[in-house]
Amino acid sequence: MAICSLYWFILPATRNTVTCLHRVNTRMDNSRLGQQLALVAASLCLLVSLALVALGAISSRHMQLQQQEEYGTALAHQIARRIGTALETGDLLSVAASLQRFVETSSAEEVAIFDVEGKALGQAGNALGQRLNQYRAPVRIESDIAGQVVITTSSDTADAAHRRFVLSLLGLAVLLSLAVYGATRHLGQRLGNRIAALAGAIALDDDDDEAAPVNELSRLSQRIEALPMDLLRTRSEVAPRDENYRTTAVLYLHLTSLSGYVDTLDEQSLHRYTDRLHQVVYAAAGFYAGELQVARQFGLAVYFSGPNSAGSAAFRAASCAWLVQAACRALQEQIPLSMNIAMAISQSELGVGDGSDIYPGLYMQHTLDELQAICASKPPKILLSPVVCEDTDVAGRLQHQETEVSDYAMLEEFAGPYQDLLERQLRLILNRLSDPSRL
Repeated sequence: MAICSLYWFILPATRNTVTCLHRVNTRMDNSRLGQQLALVAASLCLLVSLALVALGAISSRHMQLQQQEEYGTALAHQIARRIGTALETGDLLSVAASLQRFVETSSAEEVAIFDVEGKALGQAGNALGQRLNQYRAPVRIESDIAGQVVITTSSDTADAAHRRFVLSLLGLAVLLSLAVYGATRHLGQRLGNRIAALAGAIALDDDDDEAAPVNELSRLSQRIEALPMDLLRTRSEVAPRDENYRTTAVLYLHLTSLSGYVDTLDEQSLHRYTDRLHQVVYAAAGFYAGELQVARQFGLAVYFSGPNSAGSAAFRAASCAWLVQAACRALQEQIPLSMNIAMAISQSELGVGDGSDIYPGLYMQHTLDELQAICASKPPKILLSPVVCEDTDVAGRLQHQETEVSDYAMLEEFAGPYQDLLERQLRLILNRLSDPSRL
């Protein structure tokens, strides 16, 4: 029965303790980095300091007791030698006088002498302290023991001094912990500010700073999780010759508006215009590991090949094309110039080629010529070749509509999750284009 009662008493207390610790831990996680580091450092410093204070208190107390024991024993033997001579003559008055002088001139509170049978022969002083210690020594007459002396000392003064010593150490430990807290919080705040700046640098334009966590590391983690990291990771480098002989998806971009601005814009304005087009296409291609090259006078080509977590080469080309088209439409509202681009996607059995092997590049020209001819009709939407439409990822992740343009199909829309991802990538591109320093 008693065990059951004890169990029901301990269980709620344990639950309350766990709940309290959980609340403290939650509050710590939600506090600023500087505050967390300062509290941890100060707590560790205080624990170490308290351990050292406890060790010092125990050591000093042991030394104090040892010194008291040695001093009390020495006093007892001292008065025993004095009294031995007087006791040998039987002069009890002289014994009493010696006891009284001893009390007046030493730190003993009380001194008494007893014969061998325990009968009191004399006594002087009165022990009034709270902590009293007694020390004994035999009274000898030549080689015989004639009695013993008992002296009583008070350790109140020594105990008070020991307490002051311990309190001073405790005060020093607290001051040291406060100093560590202040220094660590200052350094932690500087570190937290740098982390917060990094979190702000990668934030999307629609991030709500008021809803962001107070802790800088949590805020940075949240901002990183909001980014399409799978698509932002650097693609793996492969051997060039292997790339040249892999099936490659080709996104051809005919710069429709640029052909009309060549003769109407001055060189500086034309350069700014083409630079903005380049930024858009380059940013979109970067999401999907595309390689951008100038293919014709008013034509750009973005090549996609090899495995990638974002999907097949054809699907990545379609995603890149959608980003370019959406970004150009958004930017066109901010500038007086048109940014119309006709785009078509096809697939080649070989890659782009390089300086050491020109055959794949020559083979690619047929695909580029075909795409250039398709884009010459200035289609309003992105066109997909039949071989692209047959791609597994393309067929399963986006919708397209058949046209009468060389059996090409128009890209309509992407499936839900892929459309959401594209919207987030679009916001990131527009955010970077609005701030040239972040490009």
